[in-house]
Amino acid sequence: MRVAPAWPVLALLVVLALDAVKAARAWPVPVVGVLDEPAHLLTAWLVLAAVPALAVRVPLRWVLVGAVAIDLDHLPLYAFGGPVAEPDGRPVTHSALTVLLILAAARVRPRHRHLLLGLATGLVLHLVRDVAGGPGIPLLWPLADAGVRVPYGVLAAVLLFATTVATTRALRARRGADG
Repeated sequence: MRVAPAWPVLALLVVLALDAVKAARAWPVPVVGVLDEPAHLLTAWLVLAAVPALAVRVPLRWVLVGAVAIDLDHLPLYAFGGPVAEPDGRPVTHSALTVLLILAAARVRPRHRHLLLGLATGLVLHLVRDVAGGPGIPLLWPLADAGVRVPYGVLAAVLLFATTVATTRALRARRGADG
């Protein structure tokens, strides 16, 4: 994946801005979605830009689909009130079990392996963002109901590191192409 040196920095700034607006007040659910989904997409893209070997192994489009499609599990939550591991928490599908089921499907369905590995990668990157925001995620459901959380600063540090790596790679690639 070829990346211009400014793109990772721009992606980081947009993610931080979206997260700051989201954290500024209590927004209606649709507004939260409009703020959160682009941040999920940019986070996934930024990690793939920092780890190009990963981008070669899994199709970018399926990583991006996996980074946002899991939030469809919120629709039954808003419509019917469940299932969640803890009150006001995220749906139980925001857990390691969902990742494991997708990975098992990739093993059973070798024809769709790359697609499913892309979805699983995107889902993992989605969970990385969600663990640093809101009620956390029921990571170990059904073994444990408690939401796992980390401070937002941990996510910001991971994103800054990914930005630094992606930008450095892009600058080196540009120097190599110029020289």
